[in-house]
Amino acid sequence: MCTIFTTCGSEETALTIASALVDMGYAACVNILPSIKSYYYYQGGTHLDEEVMLMIKTTRDKFEDVSRTITDLHTYEVPEILMVPVEAASAPFQEWIRQAIVRDEQNLA
Repeated sequence: MCTIFTTCGSEETALTIASALVDMGYAACVNILPSIKSYYYYQGGTHLDEEVMLMIKTTRDKFEDVSRTITDLHTYEVPEILMVPVEAASAPFQEWIRQAIVRDEQNLA
């Protein structure tokens, strides 16, 4: 199990990515955290922008599918795609993640 993070420049892009990931069975759940501020260095200067963060709950074996989907649907030239392994989680939550992804794979087959 892991969580993958990405940020988007708009809620519309965030919703597009979130729905695609869950509908295609690549994630069990995507949390959308609106109105975060990002201060960063890019193309020779510093920038401060308001963004929307996605927390994507999935399994490690889905990283490539998630990454490809984010890249295909994202408006950024270089989207943030960070996978963070989950060290521990409750057994019922882990089972729900597993079943949600397996269920989606069965429905999509």
